[in-house]
Amino acid sequence: MNRSDPDASQGRRVYLHVGAPKTGTTYLQYVMHANRERLRRDGVLYPSTQVAHFFASQDLRNAAFRGFRDPHVPGAWSRLVAETRGWQGSSIIDHESFGTATPAQIDRAMADLAFCEVHVVVTARDLARQLPAVWQERIKNRSTQNYHEFLDSVRERRGAGAAQFWKNHGLLWLLRRWSRGMDPARVHVVTVPPPGGTPDLLWRRFAGLLGLSDGYDTAPGADRNLSLGAAEAAVLRRFNERIEDRAVPWPAYAAVFKQELAPTLGQRSARIEVPKDVFDWAVEHAEHTVRKIERAGYDVVGDLSDLVPSERPTGYDPDDVPPEAFAEAAVSGMVSLLDLVLESPLAADAVRRAQRGPVARRVEDLAHRFRLLTAARDAYRGHPGLRGLRGSRG
Repeated sequence: MNRSDPDASQGRRVYLHVGAPKTGTTYLQYVMHANRERLRRDGVLYPSTQVAHFFASQDLRNAAFRGFRDPHVPGAWSRLVAETRGWQGSSIIDHESFGTATPAQIDRAMADLAFCEVHVVVTARDLARQLPAVWQERIKNRSTQNYHEFLDSVRERRGAGAAQFWKNHGLLWLLRRWSRGMDPARVHVVTVPPPGGTPDLLWRRFAGLLGLSDGYDTAPGADRNLSLGAAEAAVLRRFNERIEDRAVPWPAYAAVFKQELAPTLGQRSARIEVPKDVFDWAVEHAEHTVRKIERAGYDVVGDLSDLVPSERPTGYDPDDVPPEAFAEAAVSGMVSLLDLVLESPLAADAVRRAQRGPVARRVEDLAHRFRLLTAARDAYRGHPGLRGLRGSRG
């Protein structure tokens, strides 16, 4: 299958960055979103907003997340393509979740972008750093699977969790699907530098691929996708177990625990260790992957040796965190939640009402309860679990 349009305008390119997750993708998205005007001056379009690229990926893949589908998703892919079509230079479409698209969905993407020359970009990181990063990210997404169960399932390629891991992080599989019928020179593997190097080296590699000039703001605000330490991940996993049977909608969980609490907790404790046998397996797997990439002839930005683990991550086993570290992480979580509550409109309303007279407070309290009851009724009207209770008196 030929993935190029012979009538596509010379110089018009779309760089489709399709993954993989936990390879610095959020960092790159922050930099591009914060530098949208600078990118335009350099002739590169980063269309719409950062979240629009995620919606476009969900739309193309006809996917939901944790059973939730944002109302902005339908048509999001076509809207992004239309904005790209109207730009005469290069464009970048970027979200790590594109990587799980099916062959039919990939064919649709390539057909929709046939007005230009499509380049596929994949960022890749060594597996020994990927494994703990992916596990703790799953915990932030409400998983309850413990660390060693996750490691065993990945190595043995068994279970739904392992299938999802390799679908997202199987580098050779991802490259083969997205490069079908393409010139390997238009498939770019950008390697994530090993730890300890220049902080913006990944961006400079990515920017070099796009032909960008220097001078970009590569620290555009706080990173909201910080990894959790071993103790913090252990606490959040236990919390997920406790609420597993509760009907907490995903948007509420994401807003409070993933987007607010998790970044506040961060990596205060020791990092998540990788057992030696898993590390040795990761090295062997990486060496095999590197040989395959070399033979395929893809364009490599960086160094393929970056994909071979050289240092085993050490720290705590998150399934066996020292009690004092677990307790400290739990208390820190409570303090972080307190800060969130104190900043909420409910807290401000409580202070305001406390400063009013007793009669006014009573009236406002009754009005507040009525608003809560009305909101609860509206929120759960039509909920499947409540249908059988309608009209019931007992």
